[in-house]
Amino acid sequence: MKKTLSLLPVALVAAVLITPPAHAVTVEDLGTLPGDLRSAALDVNDSGTIAGVSYGSGTTQHAVRWDRFDGIKKLADLGFDTWAGAINRDSVVVGYAVTAANRTQAVKWLPSGALVQLTVQGSTGSVAYDVNDSGFVTGTAVIDGVSQAVLWDSIGDATVLGPGSGSRVTGANWVVGTDGGDVVRWNASGVRTVLGSGVLLGSNQLADAVGTVGTGGVRWSRDGSRTDLGTNARPFDLSDNGWTVGEVSSQAYRWDSFSGTGAPLAPAPSSAAEVNNSGVVAGTVGTSAATWDMTGTQKLLPALSGATRHRVTGLSEAGQVIGVANLPDGTYRAIVWR
Repeated sequence: MKKTLSLLPVALVAAVLITPPAHAVTVEDLGTLPGDLRSAALDVNDSGTIAGVSYGSGTTQHAVRWDRFDGIKKLADLGFDTWAGAINRDSVVVGYAVTAANRTQAVKWLPSGALVQLTVQGSTGSVAYDVNDSGFVTGTAVIDGVSQAVLWDSIGDATVLGPGSGSRVTGANWVVGTDGGDVVRWNASGVRTVLGSGVLLGSNQLADAVGTVGTGGVRWSRDGSRTDLGTNARPFDLSDNGWTVGEVSSQAYRWDSFSGTGAPLAPAPSSAAEVNNSGVVAGTVGTSAATWDMTGTQKLLPALSGATRHRVTGLSEAGQVIGVANLPDGTYRAIVWR
């Protein structure tokens, strides 16, 4: 991607010389709520708004949102603990709130921070795991002692999809999740397709999925086909346009999703955690966070001062990376690279 100036036409050299320098990436400690000890950033939207959790003493936890310019905000609760795991383009956040009966209740938080309970008739507990940009939410609810995958529409009406748990909802309102040892896909009406047996580790907006079967990595396509990614492979994420990333024998790895061929991105110990549709990959090399571009060129991200280790937890389509930094005292902080 770099050009040698001596080989360029004069006019193009001038254009290069007046091009503003590339933005220098910095790392930011997102902090915790007052009095809390730890925090974790779990999802980020393309506006740079982040959802996650701030942890107090013991097991106390609070769902939070870090707005791009307003800092950390505690999201509403039912008087007890909360957890947030996903955010959409409109800054709607989903997760759960613990009730007075000590049960988890699936909820969403509006951009204002107000809490909306996502109910399911007959449920004794529920969790929301993902929300798409249309406001559809997926998760799981326990009904008569059985975990059921659920899809809530944008006004909160629930469709029970069948046994299992919904992990990801696509823009077309397809749900990818699990039922026991099976990786499953449901359409919005609850029609179920078993993609295969295995452990689900990631999925994309087209309802393709990746995971492991035994000691090998696999990709399950929406057309019903399966691509084996090799022994000791652990794929964690896949884009909508042909890339799968993960690790093989403790090395960050990227595969062509259509052919299944791949190559390492870095020596061990390293891991590729996220990939977006621009081909940017984010992960770790040793104790540092890193990104790789389409050509495989690696860029180490700046370390949080005093941190002993960094872990990537999210990557937006705009290229923003979020993660967690471990500190020497055993605590950890939500971080973002901007």
